[in-house]
Amino acid sequence: MELLSKEEFAELANYQSDPCVSIFMPTHRSSEVVQNEKQDPIILKTQLQEAEKQLRQKGMSKGEAEQFLQPGHDLLQHELFWNNQLEGLAIFIAEGFFKTLTLPLPIKGELVVNSSFYISPLMPVLTNDEQFYVLVFSKHVSRFYLGNAYGMQELNAVVLPQGIDDVINFQEKEGNQIFREGGPAPEPVPTDTYPHNSSHYANEKDYLANYLRAIDQGLWKQVLANDHKPLLLAAVDSEVGAYRQVSRYKHISEEAIFGNYEREDKLVLWEKAREKLAPYFKSVHQSALENYYNHIATPLTSSMPETVIPASFYSRVSDLFVQKDAHIWGTFNEADNKLEIHDQKQEGDECLVNKAVVKTVLNGGTVHILDAEEMPKESIIAAFMRY
Repeated sequence: MELLSKEEFAELANYQSDPCVSIFMPTHRSSEVVQNEKQDPIILKTQLQEAEKQLRQKGMSKGEAEQFLQPGHDLLQHELFWNNQLEGLAIFIAEGFFKTLTLPLPIKGELVVNSSFYISPLMPVLTNDEQFYVLVFSKHVSRFYLGNAYGMQELNAVVLPQGIDDVINFQEKEGNQIFREGGPAPEPVPTDTYPHNSSHYANEKDYLANYLRAIDQGLWKQVLANDHKPLLLAAVDSEVGAYRQVSRYKHISEEAIFGNYEREDKLVLWEKAREKLAPYFKSVHQSALENYYNHIATPLTSSMPETVIPASFYSRVSDLFVQKDAHIWGTFNEADNKLEIHDQKQEGDECLVNKAVVKTVLNGGTVHILDAEEMPKESIIAAFMRY
């Protein structure tokens, strides 16, 4: 389960083709479902049948619709695919385009056939403020991950020492030892504090402190110097405390994952990290809402779709608040700033909530998906503006 890159997100967000089929459905982990029941493929089969019906209503023949949806039908017999699901699944189909996303949270079953992909249900797992780092380390290994609500991936390009011996060997060879083949070595630790000769170390505590300084130095130089994402530490209790003492990074989470995670499965580690950081990310949404209410009597806030939707297209939205699973159907012509909103979906309509979400993210804003009771003024969509 890897992160969805900005490029992949932009591809989905900007894709225009008629038709585009977006399918969302709840799924089960392999441990939670009897294999012979095959509930999840049955749900997808039903969705594909409905998609075929809608495609034929748009003028496709039965054969054309079946061929268009064939990549989805191929999944029905893909046993390995269904044995590696989480709580939700998103499928995107267009002419010559097919993509699936395994999602770590329950998803409402939904099918949208339109001229662009419907991606608003992805936002709880794709919002760009919910990124974090995880540093797994022990006396024998160190690994560095980037995660968000969608998944977690190891940053293999970040070169770190792989154990205390790695640092000692490097220092004993006067900087000629490289941690990993082809990777950059760290800057030597000042000799007045940590001599290169290992015989001058007082005890194992000195070895550990020097090793942790080398990890911190590598991360600072390669990644963290200009960053502010929360960093979650995963190590035994004493080593977590020792790392906090030597690190210069100011955004280490007060929470930590205690224990030896040298060989832990990445999914298990990601789930533990999300659980630990949940209060942090909730506070991010609360802070944005407080900022909204503090400016509610000014032109910087609005809960009117007629104001918020155009503003999202023109890069004015800093924080967008949208009601979970809500739709506003209509059209918006960006060239002449013409907005039409309809009570019911009409031919040619798009979900304008979806469009506002996409535009806000692509323009560098932050999206907050909220339950109805959390929304400002009981609205479906609201925004705090940049100007």
